Amino acid sequence: MRQQTREKALTERQFERLLIGAMRIEDAEQAMETRAMLLIGGRLGLRPGEVTHLDASWINRRREMLSIPNHDSCTKGRDGSPCGYCRQAANQQLKHDDTKEFDDVIESYWNPKTDAAVRDVPFGWSQRISVAIEWLIDTHGGWPYSFSTLQRRLETALDRADRLEKDDTSLHGLRGTAASYHAGRGLDSGPLQSMFGWSDLATAKNYIAVDGEMTARALREAN
Repeated sequence: MRQQTREKALTERQFERLLIGAMRIEDAEQAMETRAMLLIGGRLGLRPGEVTHLDASWINRRREMLSIPNHDSCTKGRDGSPCGYCRQAANQQLKHDDTKEFDDVIESYWNPKTDAAVRDVPFGWSQRISVAIEWLIDTHGGWPYSFSTLQRRLETALDRADRLEKDDTSLHGLRGTAASYHAGRGLDSGPLQSMFGWSDLATAKNYIAVDGEMTARALREAN
């Protein structure tokens, strides 16, 4: 998955085209929602499951910080039940531990992928990200839809973006886009690891090491 995440990373110009594609969505509110989730994934680097479960309680406006908790009960499914994303994760867990019951396991969802994923992510460094998050929180109290809607919105933005194909990026690719963006701006491996919630420092170092490839892609695109 990590390799796929890097391979699906967009250059800065491609990401800006994707944001424009989002704003071409006919429904104005859907366009704003899609743009917000693209910025949260493609600049803050949240995992798709984190974006899906983003809640107002995660946001500290005074500190301009998004804090990902170690647990947040999922109510995004039908009638306030856990969503399909969390149910799938629970079923995967049961495959590795058949001593537990589904109802007991599902109570632990949503939770982040690893212990390292419990983290604070600053967003005050970008006014447009701050505005997007505030709009999403004020309008919906967080991301209001399911994981599948998140996927469909990305596909719609790609479809409306100039010079982008549907397989140019993915939800995980947006996370790679964010990591490459910050590595290219000189963020050191330690802060990069902390921001993205990686358990292994080598992952951050790898993004810094491969940033030259992203630079080359951007230069080829510009000329």
